Amino acid sequence: MTLDELLLEWSYRSERGYPSVDNPSDVSILKEILTKLNLSEQEIDDVLDNLPDEPGGDDLTNPGTDGMESSDVENEKEKQVQDKQTDNTEQPEEKPEDKPKENSAGDSQYDDVIKYHLGLQEGQSIPRVENTYAWPGRGGSTFNIQVKGNDLKHWKDFWELTPPKAGKEVGTSSKGTGNGEVALYWLYQHGGAPGVNVEGTQGSDNPDLEFNGIGVEVKAFGKAHEKARGLGRWSQDKDQLDALGILFGFQKLVSVLEPKSSGKLPPDISPNNFKGYQLKAAFEFMDKLLEVDLEGLGKEYPIFLSIKSRLDSLIAKLGKWEDPEDGARRMAVYFISPKVGRKPGDGGFLTHVLESGDCRFWQFDVEKLKNHPDLIAQKGQSGYIGSASSNMYVEFDHLLG
Repeated sequence: MTLDELLLEWSYRSERGYPSVDNPSDVSILKEILTKLNLSEQEIDDVLDNLPDEPGGDDLTNPGTDGMESSDVENEKEKQVQDKQTDNTEQPEEKPEDKPKENSAGDSQYDDVIKYHLGLQEGQSIPRVENTYAWPGRGGSTFNIQVKGNDLKHWKDFWELTPPKAGKEVGTSSKGTGNGEVALYWLYQHGGAPGVNVEGTQGSDNPDLEFNGIGVEVKAFGKAHEKARGLGRWSQDKDQLDALGILFGFQKLVSVLEPKSSGKLPPDISPNNFKGYQLKAAFEFMDKLLEVDLEGLGKEYPIFLSIKSRLDSLIAKLGKWEDPEDGARRMAVYFISPKVGRKPGDGGFLTHVLESGDCRFWQFDVEKLKNHPDLIAQKGQSGYIGSASSNMYVEFDHLLG
């Protein structure tokens, strides 16, 4: 068994995806790890006796997690990802006549949903948007719009409309689409922004809409824009999970070996439950470990060569960091980038919409995010980025505003 398996096993094989000292099964896994490290029974018993008391992991309903989206929408999209990853059955060959027709303008599925809702007959047109709304396109920045006049009446009427699942009839709803998405499509496709073509991109981890090919991810938390922060589950990003597992795995393993007087790691810290400001402390420890001549020790104790291999793997993922803060920033951006890269994509927009017609658009700029002074800062008991119960959060308004 390699060190990779030894150090990450506690997290990856735990029942909740991260180790809990209150769970006998997780403690048993830790004992197995320590046994394979050739510790004596007395040393193993000392470690287990000194494990910290641990409350339950973060929950999206607890204080401090406002704006996280634990909804049918995100759960359905995550299920689609998992189904896609695990379904290896052979699919029947698609015939040309079965393929959906491409839309030269707009999205026929969204239009059909609106027509069905309004009871429009063949030849009747969808109502046009009366006012004009801003759309800066690529290279834009944060901006707000307010739906007004008769447009607001239609906006509210279309607020809960959703396109059907693939293969289902128009008029049936899909949990994969949230409130406000069809309304926003109508607002920009049907006269609200001349020259803008809007299409849906229904898929497990695609942006909800595209405006002239630019991704737009739509969120409707039902709260003030300043509270918007949820990006949904990120468990499919295995490289990021592995990098955080290396970082926190070494830190956690050493913390249970240290005397109580030296302090303990926060009990909930793991790849699936951490706050951005905790990354710096983890890299402070990592830098101390890198000062050790692991290669020299490995000549007599091969396990140290395995440790060096894992550390080299982390450096290969992030690049060589200058100091703990630089390492923490690199890890933060590495953690966020894949999810953002898919929805809405670097340069795309995340949009928070309210039923009142108040909408805010933030443009994702990875470089801007990387250099933000508060990227890894502490905010009360939380941070501006992190993961809570495997759900990624980013303080949109603070970091992208």
